[in-house]
Amino acid sequence: MVKITDVARRAGVSPSTVSYVLSGKRSISAATQRRVEASIRELGYRPHAGARALASSRSNVLALVMPLRSGIHVPVQMQFAGAVVTTARGHDHDVLLLTQEEGEDGLRRVADSALVDALIVMDVQLRDARVPLLRTLPLLMEAFQQAGMRIPQDLSMVAVCPDELAENTAVPVTSVAIPAAEVGERAVGLLMDKLNGRSVPDATLLPPRLTPRASTAPRGSG
Repeated sequence: MVKITDVARRAGVSPSTVSYVLSGKRSISAATQRRVEASIRELGYRPHAGARALASSRSNVLALVMPLRSGIHVPVQMQFAGAVVTTARGHDHDVLLLTQEEGEDGLRRVADSALVDALIVMDVQLRDARVPLLRTLPLLMEAFQQAGMRIPQDLSMVAVCPDELAENTAVPVTSVAIPAAEVGERAVGLLMDKLNGRSVPDATLLPPRLTPRASTAPRGSG
C-alpha cells in the first residue's frame, strides 16, 4: 500500500508538503505542486478518506436531490444522475442520493451534519407540466392522423424531448434535445469551482440543439 511518505520521497519533499498539496491549506509553488501531483499519479496514491476529510474540512461527497415520483421522464433523469456521478468521480468525489420527498427535513439533516460539501437539486424542468405530455406524443400523432391530417404535409410538429423519444415515433419528430448529461457535468464542474474558491457565473445557459426530422416540412412548402 502506497503511503504519503512514499509520495514525498519520490517528489523530493516532506510529507507535510504532500499534505498541503492535497488539502490546499497552504500555498505551494507551482513546480512543487506539479512534482507532488505527478508522484501521486505515478504511484497510484489514494489518501484515506477519513484522514483527507479531517485535513481539508471536506467530506468529498456531493448530494444529489432527485424527485422520484410519477409524471417524470425517467430516462432523462437517469442521464442527468449518471453524468453527475461520473463527473464527481473524476473530481474524486462520491455522490449521496436524496429524494425530493424528504423535503426540507432531509436537506437540513444533511446540511447540519456536514455529510456533504455541496448539493445539486433537480426539480425545475422535471416539474414542468409538459414533461408528462411527452409520453403522449405518439398518441397525439395518431389523433392528428385519425382527423385526416398528415404529418408533415398538413401539419408540422416540433417537440422538446430526448432524442431517443423523438427518433422512435411513427414519424420521427423534429426536436430540441434535453441535454441532461451535459447539464449534470456542468453542475458538478461549477460546484467544484465554487468549492475551490474560483468565481462562477450566477447562471449558465446552454445553446439549444434543434435536430430536423421527418415531422416538419420545409418552409413555404405548404
